[in-house]
Amino acid sequence: MNAITINDSEDDVSFPSPTTSPRKKKPQQSPSKNKTTNTSSPSVAELRAQRKDFAARKHAIAEAFLAEVDNTITNGRIAELSESTGGIKLIWSKTLKTTAGRANWRREAIRLRMGPLPSDINTTYRHHCSIELAEKVIDDEERLYNVLAHEYCHLTTFMISEIRNNPHGAEFKSWGTKVTRAFAQKGVEVTTKHSYKIEYKYIWECVTCGYEFKRHSKSVDPGKHSCGRCKGLLVQTKPTPRVGKEGAAGKSEYQVFIKSNFARVKTEMGGRGEDVQMGRVMEVVAREYREKKAGGGKGVEVKVHEVGVDEVESALEGLKL
Repeated sequence: MNAITINDSEDDVSFPSPTTSPRKKKPQQSPSKNKTTNTSSPSVAELRAQRKDFAARKHAIAEAFLAEVDNTITNGRIAELSESTGGIKLIWSKTLKTTAGRANWRREAIRLRMGPLPSDINTTYRHHCSIELAEKVIDDEERLYNVLAHEYCHLTTFMISEIRNNPHGAEFKSWGTKVTRAFAQKGVEVTTKHSYKIEYKYIWECVTCGYEFKRHSKSVDPGKHSCGRCKGLLVQTKPTPRVGKEGAAGKSEYQVFIKSNFARVKTEMGGRGEDVQMGRVMEVVAREYREKKAGGGKGVEVKVHEVGVDEVESALEGLKL
């Protein structure tokens, strides 16, 4: 008698984790105060070297740690359940920017009709599961361990506890406690809510409302874009631009001056009971900048005296977020 194969996708669950794992602990200082140690923060070059080294090893680290967690917590049960579909797949994503990871799971039911009767059906299951990891969020080992641990607990909740409608409920917390205890030495702490500080290469700040625009690429041009919230002037704060590097003479220097002095001038004007609207504050800051340049500018012509609030708003295009 021929067998008839019927494929049914019964469950399909995709659940993103909170943005990150717990904040990294500050390194402990040496108890000895008499010893001469280098307590300064790592240099930019050292940080870049560390991240480059991690980037080269992160795939191997992730594979090894995931296997270790599965073997320790469930005796390899998750790998066993997903073996027929290729095991737990690790996917490094460049599009995940607001979440550090995502657990995906789907169960496929295969029903084989073994005889003429309705009850002559044999049902087996194939589990498809994967963990997505954010390339631009996970930049060190401790974050990687925590994200993998969190997503693994989602898979155990789905596949072993068979809970799909309460991803951060009692079952998830129970798995999280087991993983935390087993891997505390690696800085793992599985929680339901936590926040990552995502490292952005470029940051611009509005001098009026203080809102920061963070980007992984240099996609904001303060000469063309303004704050999408209040139309205020944008100043690059990371990395600090070099004087005169962008545009006309004095432009970058002027923006840095505005960033450094806008809040002070606004506070001083408010204390004197003066109007602290953006246009008025900009006039005072621009006047201070002209006086500064006149005192030590050595004939350098700085055309900033004509910039007012109306011209700032009309000349700069709104930044669309």
